[in-house]
Amino acid sequence: MRFLNLFLKLFLIIGVSIWLAACGDDSEGGTGRLSVSIADAPIHDAQSVTVNFIGVEVKAADGPALLFNFCKDPDNPDDDPTVVQDTECTDRIPHVETIDLLQQTGGASALLLDRVDVPAGQVNWVRLVMADDAGEIVLSTGTFPLTVPSDSQTGLKLNRGFEVPEDGEAHVFIDFDVRKSIVEVHSSVPPSYKLKPTLRMVEDFGAIAGEVDANLMAPMCIGGSIYVFSGVGATPDDIDRDQGDPVSSTLVIADAGTTGFSYHVDFLEPGDYTVAFVCASGVSQDGGTTFDEPADETRIRMTSSALL
Repeated sequence: MRFLNLFLKLFLIIGVSIWLAACGDDSEGGTGRLSVSIADAPIHDAQSVTVNFIGVEVKAADGPALLFNFCKDPDNPDDDPTVVQDTECTDRIPHVETIDLLQQTGGASALLLDRVDVPAGQVNWVRLVMADDAGEIVLSTGTFPLTVPSDSQTGLKLNRGFEVPEDGEAHVFIDFDVRKSIVEVHSSVPPSYKLKPTLRMVEDFGAIAGEVDANLMAPMCIGGSIYVFSGVGATPDDIDRDQGDPVSSTLVIADAGTTGFSYHVDFLEPGDYTVAFVCASGVSQDGGTTFDEPADETRIRMTSSALL
């Protein structure tokens, strides 16, 4: 499958590390507060990618799953939606929370749950409950609905545990990764797009920033992206939804008022990473993508750093 890249060309691989102090709390019993936010990384081609949610389900290790619905007061429809912990919005109107993922880039995020009460201790999983109308993607060629595979129609489940401290707060960020999560079905006329989310949950995180030599951006590159792979000396791979896929990615941007180019990748957990610069063009289709080695190795002046 191709995932939002038709043409990729590798120029440089450089190993970098992020080291952050991880924290945790093993408290059990009582309650704590949980916040859940949605983040994403920018991509070429798409002008917007909206996804529709109607609630969030949280499963603590001890106790039943808690469903938090988004609801509106029918007497005050212009007010912000409230979160109701119930199986339905009793005496209220169900609300669809629409998030444009491409607005949640560059360190930005959209809050889905804001300090709701949950049992303290271990949380086993979180499920994002989607509306029947999953969302849409806006391209230069038009606006297209996003369809969701049958196994995701009940929601997007993240089977990753974390701790909620008693009388304290936990805030988790869910990286949607649009570049890997949307697939064009090339056999469809007109084209159709599937939402096959590749979600990543983080708590403690940092960022990698760097610079790219302007000589590589034009005329050799139409657009440019940075792929971040787990581990030092990792071999860059195509995006095909396997273990070799990048952990995250971002666009190379032109620095205002200069001839330089830079990048900034957010929401990276503590660990070792390999950064690869690629040329990218086009919206991907089913079928697979490849990295092509350049005939001559090209070096990029790149400064990478861990940012808290």
